[in-house]
Formats: sequence, C-alpha cells, structure tokens
Amino acid sequence: QNRKCIKMADEDNAELLALQRIDETCTQLQQQGNYLEALECMERGLVLRQHFFGADSEEVWRACKVVGEMCNLLAMTYLQQEDFAMVLELLKKAEILTERDPPGRAVTFNNLACYYRRQGKLHASLQYLQKALKIEGRLEKVDNPADTHLNACAVLSQLGRHQSALEHAQSALILLQEELFNGVNPLGDEAVPPKADRIAVLAIAYHNIGVEQEFLKKFDQSLSSYRKGVEVAERYLGPDHSITVTLRNSTVAARRAIVAKDPQARAQLTTKQAKSKAKKGKGGGSKRATGTVGSEATGMISPRGSV
Repeated sequence: QNRKCIKMADEDNAELLALQRIDETCTQLQQQGNYLEALECMERGLVLRQHFFGADSEEVWRACKVVGEMCNLLAMTYLQQEDFAMVLELLKKAEILTERDPPGRAVTFNNLACYYRRQGKLHASLQYLQKALKIEGRLEKVDNPADTHLNACAVLSQLGRHQSALEHAQSALILLQEELFNGVNPLGDEAVPPKADRIAVLAIAYHNIGVEQEFLKKFDQSLSSYRKGVEVAERYLGPDHSITVTLRNSTVAARRAIVAKDPQARAQLTTKQAKSKAKKGKGGGSKRATGTVGSEATGMISPRGSV
C-alpha cells in the first residue's frame, strides 16, 4: 500500500513538473512572438490540467479562459491575412473555451461577426453581434463596449437599416465619451490625451453617425457629425494619420454630394465657411493621443455608398 502511494505521489509530481515546463515554454514562445506554437503548447497544458485537476475544476476553466484569449488574438491576426479557414477554426475553439467566461464569449462573438462580415454574410454577422450585445448587457464591466455597437452600426448600414444603425452609432458615442472623457466634450480644452486606438474609434463613431444621418437625409446634422469626426482625429491623431485621412476624404465626398442635392445645405455651408475664416487663429494647441491604432478600427467605418 505504501509503495502504491509513493508511486502515485511520484506520478503526480512528474505531471506537475511537466505542466510547469509547458507553462514556461508557453511564456517563452509568446515573448518570442511565436503565438501559434504558444497556442499548441497551451492546448497540451490544458489537456494535462484536465487529467490532473479534473475537467470541471477552477484550474481548468482558468486555463480555458487564457487559451480562448489566445485563439481570439490569433484569429484576428489571420483575418488580416485573409486566412479565413484558420480564422473560423480558431474562433470555434474560442467559442467552446469561453463557455464559462462571458466577457471572453462576447469578444468571440464580436470576432465571429467580423469574420462573417468579411465573408459577406451580413445576417450571420448581425446575429453574432446581437448575441454579444446581450451578454455585455448582463455584465457589470465590459472592455470597450462601444466597439460592439459600432460593429453593429456598420453591418446594419450595409443591410440598409439606417435608423437602427444610427442608434447604435449614437450609443457608441455616449459610451466612448464616458470612457475617454467622463462625458466631457472631447473638443474642449480640458480633455486629457487618451490612447490613440480609442480616439480613432471615437472619430469613427462621429463619422458613422454622419453616414447614417446622410442616408436618412438629415443633411445639416450629417455635415456637423462628419466635421466633428475629422476634428477629433486631427487634434489627437494628427492630420497625416491614416484614420484622419480616410475620414477627411469621406467628409469631402459627403459635403460635395450633400451640397449637390440640398440647396439649403449649400447656403448654410457658405455661411459657415465665412464664419470659420473669421475665427481662424483662435484655437489652442493640439493634444496628441498616445499609442498606435490597430487595423481592426477601420473595419468599424460605415461605408457611405450612394445616398
């Protein structure tokens, strides 16, 4: 009996040692940027944890959360490379792994929505966004809740549901102002420079509101929203940033289209331009945001299309 106990203890120690080595290897691979190899290593560690601690243990579910996060990270990398088969495989893994991780599952659903949108399957994309919003609505704290609304806005816009798209863009704007400025006007003097990726999303929110207002023929409001998006981007990201350039070009195109269709907008624009020239030189210095903007931000931009 004693020998049996000693043997079992030795086996347990060997498994724990193997698990420790696997975890150390995972960390090294991530530090080297070898994320796919790190994921394979994590999956081996997960199997070992299930065997050692039990499939329903807290230790295993904590590991599932970490592996799910890696699956989501890799999926978005492969989405940028348009390796769609790998994206879907990784996200389906993440969906299983996040069974007891509601925030992780909301992220996974958001990413699945991005995948299906890129595939042109807009209804499937919208269904996943609605699932993500439902989960986020039950959580006390959500990282970047505005992003789900902006993704929903872009998909609804492509589906021609512009009033619903506008409502989601406005919800995103409110959430972003609370997140970045505690509700303070981002164009005011007291704003503290936030991170560049979040400012990019704020500028996109203004732009998307402008797009939907243009579709809904609220031309004066639309021009104002477009202008605010460009002003935020120029102030915090700089005039030459790719997001700023994209939004500025879209705003110029929108202004031309609106002025061609709406005589009232043409007259108002002429008046505003005259006032703008009179006020030139009175503004304060710009405050640049910190950090970089990921390419996923551009995926939230609603296309203008033909109005």
